[in-house]
Amino acid sequence: MRGDKTFLLGLGASKCGTTWMQAYLNGASCADFGRLGEYQVWDALHVPSAARFRVDRPSALRRAQDLVARTTGRPRKADVLRFELQQDTARYFTHFAALLDRPGIRLTGDITPVYARLPARILREIDDGFARRGIAVKAVLSLRDPIERAWSVLKMQSRKGRLSDADLARAFRDRHGPGTTAPPEDTYRHVLGTVTEAFDESRRFVTLYETLFTPPEIARLSAFAGVPDRPDAGGRRVNAAGDSSAVPADVARDCFAHFAEDYAACDRRFPEVATLWPHAHLMG
Repeated sequence: MRGDKTFLLGLGASKCGTTWMQAYLNGASCADFGRLGEYQVWDALHVPSAARFRVDRPSALRRAQDLVARTTGRPRKADVLRFELQQDTARYFTHFAALLDRPGIRLTGDITPVYARLPARILREIDDGFARRGIAVKAVLSLRDPIERAWSVLKMQSRKGRLSDADLARAFRDRHGPGTTAPPEDTYRHVLGTVTEAFDESRRFVTLYETLFTPPEIARLSAFAGVPDRPDAGGRRVNAAGDSSAVPADVARDCFAHFAEDYAACDRRFPEVATLWPHAHLMG
């Protein structure tokens, strides 16, 4: 391996603090995560529901603008870079290896939440690609109360004008109510299984969103990633089961069956969810 050079593969999950995690780690002087917040390469290629992230070939003008940016040392055009990485994944490894070759940089990474849906064989392909370049790969995963997470996804759509606040409960029932099931690749059981299969315990960091922003967990993440600990960076209160939730109690109760497998999978591995997750009491 090239000294202590590390690539951090963020597997999500969505609405589980991944944006904060990327900003926190990238804020270290020894880190450079590059041009994009979420690279959206492997999901666009291997997750059918993420095919919409595939970038069409940029126009000649856009490619020319990107060439000027590269030759003048300015940030590359995001769409051109993402297109190139999606077209030839060998460039993905070259891109991050180049970041790690910069003076003082020993950590880089790609935290894209939809990577949680990737199969284990693709995680191993990523691991092998960096290993051939002498770069160690570590995986990070954050999990959140499943009902709270799904509600947060709808709230995001509401903020983007795709859904009115008045329609949230109805939309939640439509998506997650009785008779609905989550696709296998979109379950916590899936991502916990694939990350365990692809990475040994020393190379995987699994946390709960509800504790992620606390000083002890920030210290654990920092040590795992090899960056200086900044305990004041969280600034969030730990959610507890007794806290008020934005999800109407009757909606959570009626839709619990949709998420029951996620709760059970995490309860077996992280008994603390019984007190940290607002809707864990519905497990009975």
